[in-house]
Amino acid sequence: MKDLVRLAMTLVAKHPAVEDIRLAGSRSRGTHEELSDWDFAVTTSDFAALALDMSALVAPLKPLGEQWEPLGHFPVYQVLLAGPTKVEYLFLDYSQEAAPSVAPSPATLRAIDNHFWDWIWWISTKASIGRVDLVADHLRQLHEHVLLPMGVEAVPESIDTAIDQFAARRDALQQAYGVSVSQALEREVRAGIRRTLGLNV
Repeated sequence: MKDLVRLAMTLVAKHPAVEDIRLAGSRSRGTHEELSDWDFAVTTSDFAALALDMSALVAPLKPLGEQWEPLGHFPVYQVLLAGPTKVEYLFLDYSQEAAPSVAPSPATLRAIDNHFWDWIWWISTKASIGRVDLVADHLRQLHEHVLLPMGVEAVPESIDTAIDQFAARRDALQQAYGVSVSQALEREVRAGIRRTLGLNV
């Protein structure tokens, strides 16, 4: 993991707009759990320029999924690696409004798929440490922001139910749109959930 930390920092630190990057969050405080995210706080002189280059900068990490977190109070670039291992670049000097839910379309289905698997993995890491309060709250949010716009009416009662609901609708939309979304991220997250929670997903 020392190599991961070094690489994750070095790749972004080389950008001319980066003034500082350091380990942040629970891992910097020593209060992390085994599956906690690897958070890095980034200070930049030109957020717009850096934001445009983030995907290219982190490419050597070989992400299975990546996105700008649409619902946070400040910009966060999220990268999900094999493991699954989650890396987040936090831009704490900036603020943002939560983005509206994304309507499914041929152009947006991949992003929706990425958002779901990133989010359900985060929920699963909280379930693994007994945070049932967070699990229930975020399953409701996941329904509101991802599942309901896809046509799923019922709020999922569990992680495996959410996965079943999402996969069924995503697969139906793929067929309707004539598009195909890579399953590499899905396979990794499903495997991680099976190992971590013992669920048959």
